[in-house]
Amino acid sequence: MELLEKIYTIQGRLNRLRFWKYYVGWLLFSTLTGLVLGFFLGFLTTDPKSLLVTVPTGIWSFMAGVGTIMINIRRLHDLDKSGWWLLVALVPFVNIIFLLYLWLAPGTVGRNRFGSDPLEN
Repeated sequence: MELLEKIYTIQGRLNRLRFWKYYVGWLLFSTLTGLVLGFFLGFLTTDPKSLLVTVPTGIWSFMAGVGTIMINIRRLHDLDKSGWWLLVALVPFVNIIFLLYLWLAPGTVGRNRFGSDPLEN
C-alpha cells in the first residue's frame, strides 16, 4: 500500500533520480500486473476479447495511466511548473522536446511553491 500512496498523489516534488526510480518501477509493475491479469482472466473464458477480460484489464490500464500522469505532475512541481504543463505532451513534435526537458532538467534548488527541495531531505 505504501507504493500506491507514493504513486497516487500530486503533492510534493520528485527530483530526477527519484522520478526515474518511480517511473521505471511503476512502468514495470503496472505492465507485469496487466499481463498477469490478462493472462489469468484469459483462462476463465474461451474468448480473449470477452468483457471478463477487457473490462478488468481496461480498468487497470486506466489506473496505471493515472499513476504515470501523477508521477509526471510531481516532476513538473520539482521544476516549479504547474501540472497543467503536462498537456504540452499532447502537441506533436513539441512533446519530444518538452518530455526531454521534463525528464532531464535539474529541479528548482531550494524551496518552491510546491514544497521543499527533495534533495535537502
